[in-house]
This record gives sequence, structure tokens and C-alpha cells, in this order.
Amino acid sequence: MTSVSMRGLRGGVGSTSLLAAVGHALHSLGERVLLVDVCPENLLRLHFNLGWTERRGWARATLDGWPWEEQAWSLGSNLFLLPYGEVNEAEETAMERRLGAEPALWRRRRASLAEHFDWLLFDLPRGHPAHAASVGPCDLPIRVVEADAACHALLQRRPERSCDLMLVNRYDPLCQLQRDVLLLWKQRHGGRLLPVNVHADAAMREALACKAPVGHYAPASLVAKDALSVAIWCLAQRARAA
Repeated sequence: MTSVSMRGLRGGVGSTSLLAAVGHALHSLGERVLLVDVCPENLLRLHFNLGWTERRGWARATLDGWPWEEQAWSLGSNLFLLPYGEVNEAEETAMERRLGAEPALWRRRRASLAEHFDWLLFDLPRGHPAHAASVGPCDLPIRVVEADAACHALLQRRPERSCDLMLVNRYDPLCQLQRDVLLLWKQRHGGRLLPVNVHADAAMREALACKAPVGHYAPASLVAKDALSVAIWCLAQRARAA
């Protein structure tokens, strides 16, 4: 089983939508995929037509003492989603403390999932360090970035943030600023940049409004093809590591 994590370098770069798109793309290539939402915002479920009022999820179950593995949703043959679950602010803080006290929680759970899935995809939060740390090292840790001044400043301010792989989202090749930033990143972080840029495309936002991954909503769109290219790149990395 190969593990992938995605986390935004800053808020609003579209990492959750991108994780949903790549997970759907891997499944379309015949892979067994489980997507896990580690973000207390609990938004990944909205990409797969789960209801606004649906409260169940692994964190909700952990807090209530229910079996966490029974919270997964089957989205089709060999495609599953494990939502975070609905929690209030106090419960969110309690979950962060619990994960801090049990740093190997998700590493143990990952071991139990290995025989059932080819891919385990984690949507990681920007904050909540104990949440992210509980997942443990992933085979493909990806930071989602936009080629803009804000992300560039964050990479300059905290160079350690560039230790993960970098995937550029919402790229507009007609924007001179984005072209310049990307060129600079290729010079400074070339070895960590994925060879695929995910282009800006209204289909991604429309897909969320329709509560579907973009590959299902608009399979012929540019962004769906980009997500498929990322999935193919992931397969190539797995083959290289084998």
C-alpha cells in the first residue's frame, strides 16, 4: 500500500478538492483507494455527495468510543471515504490533545488497512500539528501551492516547508507573475516540484458545488486531465520504489 498526504502551504489553495480529484483518478485507473479526512473542517465528504447533516466519521467515533473502521463510506467498487466527522470546538481541541498523547494512532490503523487498499490518501490540516503528526511519514508527502506572492513568501520565510514535494495548483500560464514565480521555484526547488501543474479551471469549483470529484463531474475538463496526470505520476513513483 502506498500512502499520499496533501496539505496546503497556506489556506485556500485547494488541497482538499485536489485530493478528491486524484483519489477519483487513481480509482479510475483500477486502483483500490481509501481517502481519509484528517481536517476538523470535515469538507472532503462534500466532494462525494455526503449530506450536510451527516455527522459520522473517524474522529467523531473515536471521541464517542465507537469502532472507527465502521465509519467508512463505500463510494463504488474499491473506492472508500473515511470522513472526519462533525465535532464542536471543544471536541476538536480534545481530539488534538488525544492525538498528541497517542502519536502512533494512525500509524497502527494504517497497518490494519494495508491488505485492503493500494492507496491511502490523507487530507491533512495546516494547523493541528498533532493531527498531522499522527498520520506519520507518507510515501508521497505533497504540499499544495499556488504560484503567487503569498506562497513564495512562506517558502522564503520557512524554508523547511519545502521539504515536502510541491504540487502547483490553479496555474494560469497566461499570468506573467505565475510564470515568473514558477520559474524561480524550478531554480530553487526543482527537485521537489511535481512535473505536473494543475491548471486553473472553473470546473473544479463547479464540481464541489455539485458534490462530486471533478473527474466525475467534468471528465473532459483540463483540470480533470491534470488530476489524472498526477495519479499516473503517483503510479510511476510506486513502480520506481518497488
